[in-house]
Parts: sequence; structure tokens; C-alpha cells
Amino acid sequence: DIIEMDSKRVPRDKLACITRCSKHIFSAIRITKNEPASADDFLPALIYIVLKANPPRLQSNIQYITRFCNPSRLMTGEDGYYFTNLCCAVAFIEKLNAQSLNLSPEEFERFMSGQTSPRFSSSDSDWPCSESGLGTTVTNPVLVQLNHNLELLTGLCTRQEAVMEAAQSLQADLLTWSDSVQQEVHNILEKYPLEIISKVSAIDANTDNDNLPSPIKPQVFAD
Repeated sequence: DIIEMDSKRVPRDKLACITRCSKHIFSAIRITKNEPASADDFLPALIYIVLKANPPRLQSNIQYITRFCNPSRLMTGEDGYYFTNLCCAVAFIEKLNAQSLNLSPEEFERFMSGQTSPRFSSSDSDWPCSESGLGTTVTNPVLVQLNHNLELLTGLCTRQEAVMEAAQSLQADLLTWSDSVQQEVHNILEKYPLEIISKVSAIDANTDNDNLPSPIKPQVFAD
């Protein structure tokens, strides 16, 4: 939904995409924790989703909504709440640095360049805890579930691409087969042309024709 936001033109529709995405996050948190989700759980999950999804022209879409949407809609209701959280998530990402994550500049650079994974163990449920110090991990089931779902989506995308490639190959084969059959039929017709024999029609007795014998005339005999 948050990726689809860029394809919408009306600010109301863009807000609806943000709201649907946020509701999906709340639903995933509730299912994972077996209890209602809180704002403390929602905002980190939203930041994670924004980082993983990397929506196109996100900053431009936020500015577009802020400028052209009804201000009362942005300040009240669930649309305003979810939009505010998205703005907070984007602001956090923009200000992300080594100090805010309790990392050294070298470690931060390795994480940002992708040379090192932020996980500190082989378990997907381990996540760094900044309050307990570097190297301490805590279990965050929400991020585990989100990461698992994203991995499933990645696998589905790969399978979909393979199916599309197979379908395109099959379509090309069908076109080639159709052309070959047409060419073969054309060659056979040239080699063995069809001779259509005209159908003999019945002679009309009332038709005048000099080549026909004269009709038989009745003869009258006297009594």
C-alpha cells in the first residue's frame, strides 16, 4: 500500500494508502503479540517497513499531501494520526546517525554500506538494544514476523517473475508455431492446387436455344 501511494493523484487517496498500510502493521503486531498493539510497537515497525519498502518519491508525496490536503483531515482522525507517524518515521530515518544508534562511525558505515548485518546472532528474533548497550540483544517478535513476511513476498516475486518469463516464452512459441503452420499450408496449396469442378445444372425446358431439336408437335387424326 505504501508503495502504491506514489501512483495515486488525489491527496485523499494517498492518505488512504498510508492508513491501509498502518492498519496492516497494527494487525500484524496484534497477531504476533496476541494483544492489542501500542504506539511504542507501531512506530519502530513503521520505520522498518519504510526502510525495507523504500517507497518511491516518499518525501515528495508527503510534501504534496501536506500542501494540498485539507488541514483538518491531517490534524484529526485516523488518517491524520497515521500520517503524523509516517512523518515521524521519515524524520527519524533522515536524522539517523552513529550517535543515535550508539554505534561507532566505523560500525555505522559498515551497516549503511551493507557490509555487516545489524543482527548480532543467527536468530531472526535477536535485535540490538540501545538501552542495554552495544552487543545486547532483545527479542522483538513484531520485527521477526515482518521480516519473515517480507522474505515470503520476495520469494513470491521471484516465482512470479519465473512464471511471467515462462508465459512469455510460451507465447513466443505459439506465435512461431502458428506462422509455421500457415506457411506449411500455403506451400501445400501451391504444390497441390485445388480444382473446383462446376456443378452441372438442369436444362430449363422453357429456354430457347437453336442447338436444341424442335419440340414434338401433336398430330391430329381424322375420325
